[in-house]
Amino acid sequence: MKKTTIIVCTLVLLLTAAVVAEAAVIRVKVQTANVRQTADINSPIVSRVSMGTTFEATKKVGNFYEISVKDNAGNFVTAYISADVVEEVGTGAQPVQPTVPAQARPTEAAPYASRAAAGGIIVGVGAVLSNLTYDKDSQAYLDENDVSKKMRFGFQIGAGYEIPFSENFSIVPGIYYSTAGSKLEGTFLGTAYKETLSMSGIVIPIDLKLSFNGPFIAAGPYLGLILSAKDISSPGETTDVLDEINKFHFGLSCGGGIELNMSSMTLVVKAAYQLGFTNLHKAENASDTGSMKHNAIIILAGIKL
Repeated sequence: MKKTTIIVCTLVLLLTAAVVAEAAVIRVKVQTANVRQTADINSPIVSRVSMGTTFEATKKVGNFYEISVKDNAGNFVTAYISADVVEEVGTGAQPVQPTVPAQARPTEAAPYASRAAAGGIIVGVGAVLSNLTYDKDSQAYLDENDVSKKMRFGFQIGAGYEIPFSENFSIVPGIYYSTAGSKLEGTFLGTAYKETLSMSGIVIPIDLKLSFNGPFIAAGPYLGLILSAKDISSPGETTDVLDEINKFHFGLSCGGGIELNMSSMTLVVKAAYQLGFTNLHKAENASDTGSMKHNAIIILAGIKL
């Protein structure tokens, strides 16, 4: 009987030692880190913790540590944090100071969102300052007659979806309804002259996004489809010119912005420049070499859900 008891106690001690040896004390080494529901970079976020927060991890699953945190309802739950955003500072058997027990309470989230890893749907609306770039001959003709180009003020509204590939890098495809066009103003042949090319349609950007704990930069191609195009000249004469332009167009978009934490969602503010590569002018014949390309400054505000 005594021998059996000794064997059982020895096994229990060995098992306990193995569990303790597997445990590790980890510390957050980035400004803000996401704590996820499962050991997956695309998993929903349970909480966000700030630099210096320490946890006792119960085990490691792939590239994630298993920890215990409070969720938004105040309940302790098992969650996971990426090994890329923490460092080991001790073991369960020999913890270092300061340590946080397994039932750790996370610190309040920093105001800046944690890199790209949050992912999710982004709904945005903003202003568009669009213009058109003409070929050299057309531009020279405008200059000779004191006609100047001016930006057309419009808007853009739509949504995107951020797909994270790491804590810093993600791809953000989207679809937006956007205005475009330009204004011409001046004195033509001694008469005050105003003309507006008013266009609108669908724009599909595909941004490659690099995040830095709140601030981010993004660049990538975009595709566009013009659904409406009207020439508006003074004193208010409007002509439909959709058949006179190339409806499909593409170009490059580049810009940057910042993300700020707001409870269960994230505020996103972004500024970007669109440079069109497609000639929107539809040539009437082989000798028609005119060119007209889209460009725009876009300022968007939105929320990431």
